[in-house]
Amino acid sequence: METYRPRELAARIDFITVWNHKKRFEKDEDTGPQWVLFVVDGGSFRFEIGELTGVAEKGDLLLCPPDIALKREMLRPATFLVLNFSWFAAGEEIRTENRLCPNPVGKHPIRDKQRFASTYGYLAMLSRRQDPLGVGRRNFLLADLWEQFDWEWETHLHETRVIPDDPLMEEAEAHIKENAYKTVSLSQLSSAMGLSTVQFSRRFRSMFGVNPSEYLSELRLDRARTLLQETVWTIDKIAAACGYSNGFYFSRVFSQKMGITPSEYRRAHRI
Repeated sequence: METYRPRELAARIDFITVWNHKKRFEKDEDTGPQWVLFVVDGGSFRFEIGELTGVAEKGDLLLCPPDIALKREMLRPATFLVLNFSWFAAGEEIRTENRLCPNPVGKHPIRDKQRFASTYGYLAMLSRRQDPLGVGRRNFLLADLWEQFDWEWETHLHETRVIPDDPLMEEAEAHIKENAYKTVSLSQLSSAMGLSTVQFSRRFRSMFGVNPSEYLSELRLDRARTLLQETVWTIDKIAAACGYSNGFYFSRVFSQKMGITPSEYRRAHRI
């Protein structure tokens, strides 16, 4: 029996449901005739799919096969998309996980948070589109999620890097987290630690996988995304609350990183 990587399959979304700050599930258990993918952008819920159990939260994909019971319990009000879709290979519908390698059933955190958030926003905007162009774009975005899943699975499979024990970088991370939404000078921080900016960046990346400026940017953007979803604050007020000098600069950074403007992102999450 031939198996396929998820990225090799053609996906067809039948419908997308958008939930914002959902406080509870209407049913504790559900079974459907199609593949069901939860794309989680906030909050958390406990799940059980056969022998697989865990907690799905921000940045996770959760996949359940057709005709398999999905048990769930809300832990914190959650924001997520539910995609009901079918998979095909050479005209044949793929309905069981034993035809897939790697097996994507269950929970899979996506490490590229910026790409995840951008894809989430576009899928939410397209959730009600039934015209050919909108349907095609939705299917493309789902295929891109599986491309990202495959990429990160393959990277993890071959990754041999041992995370070093570096108390100085742990101290640096704590400082960045504590002051992320204020004015942060990474050059001053590196000097205070007796390191050049190049040494600081190299050691920080070795421990956390990203350089200090990328780490700081993701903290700020994560808070900005939350404020865009949960408040009616102006762009200038959100910029100030996230450590940006002004709304224009914040909008430019957000658009560059997310591939979508702050206003578009807010509209996508208020469907």
